[in-house]
Amino acid sequence: MTLAPLRAAEPDPWASGWDMLVALGTLGLALGTVLLAGFTLALARRTRDLARDSETALRSQWRPVLLPATERPPEGSEWSLTGGVSMRMPVTYLTYDSAAQVLAVRIHNAGTGPALYVRVHLERPEEPGGISPRNWSRAALAPGEAVDLLFDNAAFADRAQLLMDYRDLAGDPHGTACTIERVNLEPGMYDVQVLGHSVTTLGDAVYPQEGLRDVRKK
Repeated sequence: MTLAPLRAAEPDPWASGWDMLVALGTLGLALGTVLLAGFTLALARRTRDLARDSETALRSQWRPVLLPATERPPEGSEWSLTGGVSMRMPVTYLTYDSAAQVLAVRIHNAGTGPALYVRVHLERPEEPGGISPRNWSRAALAPGEAVDLLFDNAAFADRAQLLMDYRDLAGDPHGTACTIERVNLEPGMYDVQVLGHSVTTLGDAVYPQEGLRDVRKK
């Protein structure tokens, strides 16, 4: 008995079409996944940049900047540089009495936030350790507020350096360094540096002081 030869099955065109569609769908899904990952990464970077910019803008809103005042004090404002009634004289933003060896400097807060725990030192080549102003407390200066500083025994031949430390509301340190030079015996501001760190040799605040209660939130 002779058997008829087996005929190969003809390919199903519908099956081939479906395989191609599935392959194209898989490729499209992979491409969409890649595009979605790229979009998500770009969105994350943009969100991070916006958060950083917002933080920078917020911090700039409370940053203090202590500078030497550039205008004369109000009419009638005067100090006794030597402590005597006969030696009273008006104080401009920068005055030096060579006879009494008293330097008067007016500073103001030109920033948008309060300057907290302000510390001031006057350094001279003759006395690098620095001296503190007369009747000065570790106070705060509100935005736009000014104060006159008087330094006793502040004799200097050519130049001196006024250093100021202060903190913002977040407790971050800031500093200002003002170079004072005498030209024709008259003092003037040569340079002002605004820095993001402390510049004096004075110590930081200790809170609470001995015997006082700590009122900070635990």
